[in-house]
Amino acid sequence: MHRRIRNQLPLTIWQFLDGRPGHENQVKGLTEAISRNHDVDVFDVRVRSDLSGLKSLLPGRLDFGYSLPSPDVLIGAGHSTHLPMLASKKRFGGHTIVIMKPSLPLALFDLCLIPAHDRLLFPARNVIRTEGALNRVRPSTRQNHERGMILIGGPSRHFHWSDSAIVNQVQAVACNSELRWTIATSERTPASFLRLCEETIPHIPIVSCRDCSNDWLPEQLSQSGVVWVSCDSMSMIYEALTAGARVGLLELKPLFAGRISANIERLARNSLATPWSRWIKGDSLTAFRRPFSESDRCSVAVLDHCLSQSWAGLRQGLFTDFLNTNHLLDNSSARLESLAGFTNNVHVPIH
Repeated sequence: MHRRIRNQLPLTIWQFLDGRPGHENQVKGLTEAISRNHDVDVFDVRVRSDLSGLKSLLPGRLDFGYSLPSPDVLIGAGHSTHLPMLASKKRFGGHTIVIMKPSLPLALFDLCLIPAHDRLLFPARNVIRTEGALNRVRPSTRQNHERGMILIGGPSRHFHWSDSAIVNQVQAVACNSELRWTIATSERTPASFLRLCEETIPHIPIVSCRDCSNDWLPEQLSQSGVVWVSCDSMSMIYEALTAGARVGLLELKPLFAGRISANIERLARNSLATPWSRWIKGDSLTAFRRPFSESDRCSVAVLDHCLSQSWAGLRQGLFTDFLNTNHLLDNSSARLESLAGFTNNVHVPIH
């Protein structure tokens, strides 16, 4: 999709990882997308209890950085990574890229990649509004339309979780198609749901997230023509959309009218995903109209910022919302080719 920038020094990326799979998936998704366009050296910074939040400001907590190459880019997702990223930038340099809406003022970070459903009232010039969560999935043309995936989340603060409601919907989906289905669970999936599945739909295999590698789900999604996702998991919904599958939504009752339930309605309204209640009445699942990868789109903007050290991308339209553009990557290949014209001395100064 992109032309790799050559004749450049590698970018040194520090990934700030807080141990939460959803956050780490977004950080790694962006890093991998950057690596497809530019040579990178990647180092993981584990934000454990002794480094998180204000503890990162204590003497000696950042000494690990002296054993690493100075960073060009620092990427993090999750509140516990924010202060460690900023403290590391002050000591070691680099550009801070925060994923999701930070708990600190936006102006403290170089770039903020924030989902559109967070509904910022006054987006700053350093904000890229993303369509959902970034992820490691790649758009695929290898879908097998005889295979289907069912992705299950679990109890959340946005929806009333019901084992029976989800199992009944899954059973209806399986009975009304001849696809070979696989159920994949998440960290939040309750054991009671698994027991009910074994009793009600024992013919559908279940794969636990604890029993497979981080690469298993992206590979399965790349080969699945249809994916049903429980509506509590925005991250899995966008992983399925990125893969290029036809996406259905297993429905739960919202606990309140909030940004997540509003985004579910918006996805349905824009025919990006089909709710189960509409499918059971005859609506079909529709495939996404064009390649969709927010990790790729944001990686172009990150490189534009870090290599040119300017906000030229703003004038080129790289920071517009996905659903408001006609071209997903906004001629990103041309932008990357123009960036390749910079000489080696554009490597971001560290100190």
